[in-house]
Amino acid sequence: MFKHFVVICLSALILSACSKPPAKEQVQAAVKKFIPMNFEVLQVSEVKGIDGLYEAAISVGGHPVIFYVDKKCEYIFTGSMMSTETKANLTTEAQKKFQK
Repeated sequence: MFKHFVVICLSALILSACSKPPAKEQVQAAVKKFIPMNFEVLQVSEVKGIDGLYEAAISVGGHPVIFYVDKKCEYIFTGSMMSTETKANLTTEAQKKFQK
């Protein structure tokens, strides 16, 4: 019985670790509720080290905007994410990748 419990727990951990980010269309629908203008979802990627949090990059009027969403796009987080280890502004670094 205990072995079955361990197998189920390990399976759940593996599945959550392998979870895919929300689809661009899902992010588009969620953000559209707050930004009623045209924009393009450039990329949605997992935030390393924080399970269930995803970085979303959009382009509004040719300007990149970075924010964060949960797996189901029920919550949108705005603002800068800072690394306590390197003291780097991870949001600004991500934004620079999409500037032309």
